Order: sequence, then structure tokens, then C-alpha cells
Amino acid sequence: MPGEMKNLYLICGDEEYLKLEKKNELLKRFDVEGSLNFNEFRGREQDINEIRALSETMPFMQDHRVILLEETGWFKGASGEEAPELLSSLCASTVMIFVENETDAANKLYKLIRDRGEIYKFVKTESLSYKEAEAQQARIRDSVKKMLQKEERSISSRSLNRLLGLTGYDLFNVKNELEKLIAYTCGREAGAEITDADIDAICSKNISEKVFDMLSAKLEGNTVRALMLFEEMLSIKTAPMKVLVMLEKQFNQVYMLKELLAAGAAEAEAASKMEIQPWLARRLREQSSRLRMSDARRYLERAVELETAVKSGEISDRLAVEILLTE
Repeated sequence: MPGEMKNLYLICGDEEYLKLEKKNELLKRFDVEGSLNFNEFRGREQDINEIRALSETMPFMQDHRVILLEETGWFKGASGEEAPELLSSLCASTVMIFVENETDAANKLYKLIRDRGEIYKFVKTESLSYKEAEAQQARIRDSVKKMLQKEERSISSRSLNRLLGLTGYDLFNVKNELEKLIAYTCGREAGAEITDADIDAICSKNISEKVFDMLSAKLEGNTVRALMLFEEMLSIKTAPMKVLVMLEKQFNQVYMLKELLAAGAAEAEAASKMEIQPWLARRLREQSSRLRMSDARRYLERAVELETAVKSGEISDRLAVEILLTE
């Protein structure tokens, strides 16, 4: 196996698919899952004495004993104060793998694993800086193409943009939709291209895409469709406040883009300044073309007013969205 084998690993962050991949990779590397040399613990209420006893037990007829601990909460603040002492006396043959959502770089246990083991942090694209997000998005696009190539399918850059616009850059969503597309196109010749029509027929729209459609319907004067889309989102338990905040964000993007274009910026330059992808700038430009500058600003200010009214208890979040869509 390439790389030095260590006996302390932390897998953390909010990108669940990549975390799961790394966990499975490590478990495969040590090859003890399902044997007497594998123990698994999940949750915050753990008996540290039991874990200590296991960590001091030599493996049976294998090179390693692996202890997998998930969502212990030991990596936040002063949590897990006893854990550093436990880990400092591990048997050389014992491997501990932690999988956590929340971590604190100042936490004693985090520092110990950083110094003596390996930390793998996987973060959702929207949580990254613009440059980091660009790099991660490029990796995800490459992964999609490789997955399709393995299944003897292909996809154009334009259709890939359409797919990722629907799924977002969440790898669980992407993988689920790819599996459906591959099944849907089963029976086509090797190398067959997945088309926009296939994507529209099969793929579920994520919340961001639905909000985009909702705003487009409003700006086209189709209030009935905008409200129907909102009702669809409510039917799948989307919080109205989340929709309101996302509408406000999109009004802000439309206004910013319109301002930059009016000041003489090219579309690509505007996208760079706003730290958004060029394809998103193109779609926002279509929406902004339906508005005068004064209207774009008015809608943004109204969205902020309505959010404030909801937070102060003056109106419900659902009513705030309905007002914004119909005014």
C-alpha cells in the first residue's frame, strides 16, 4: 500500500460521500472488517474503559486490530479529555479510525492525530473559498466523466453543466442521479451520449434549481407557476425560510451582475468578480435582462425587508415568500 501506515486516522468534514469513500478505503487497507479484530462504536455515549481494553488487546492471527469510532463528539472544544491519554498508549498493532462531522483544530485530540496520524478533511463545495471550490468542482466533473466512461457512456460539457445544475456538487446526489441515468440509457450502443432530454426525464431538481425556476417564472410574469413551484417545495418539507433566504441571495446576484455589466464588465469578468461559475453568470444574465436596474434593487430591498419581518415575528415565513413572488 502506498504511503506510510499509521495507527491514528481522522476523517472529518461535511462532504459525506468522500468521507464514506475514505472510510471504506482505510477499512479495505487493513482488511479486518467482520473479523474478531474489528470493533465499531457510534455516538457520544461511549465507555472509554472498554475502548482502552480493546486498544490494548493484540490482534488474533492478523497484523492489526481496528477500532472504528463515529460521531463521538470528542473533537469539539474540551470534549473527549480522556481520549488523548488513551491514544498515547496504543499498541502498535491497534488502529483507530475516527469519522466526525464537527472538529476543532485547537482540540487536544485533533492536535494529537495531526502530529501522530493522518487527518482527511472533506468539505462541501459551497463551504470552500472560490479557488478551492473551482478545483473541487473540476475534480467532481472529472469523476462524473470517469464513472460514465466505465459504464460506456459519454456526456457533453453542456449536458454535464445541466446535470450538475440539477444535482448541485453534492456527490451523493450526483452518484444517485448518474445511476438512474445509466439504467435509463441501458441498451444503447457503447459510448452513447447522455443528452439533455435524458437528464430532464430522469433527474430530480435540487432546491437551488427550483428556486432559480421560481424566480424565472416570477420575472416572466407567470405568478401562478412561481407559486406552484413553491407549493412543490413545501410538499417535500422544504422550510419556507430557506426558500426566502435563497430568493434573497439570487436577487442579490441578479442585481450585482446587472451593476457590473452596466459598468462595462464583460460577462466572464463579472463572473470572476462575483466568484461564481461562468455558466451561472449566463443564466443570471437571462434573468437580469427582464429587469431595469431600479427594479432589481427594489426586489432585493423587499426581500431583505420581508426576512426582517419574519425574524421579528410580524409575518410567517410562508407568507413572506408568497408576497415576494406575487408583488
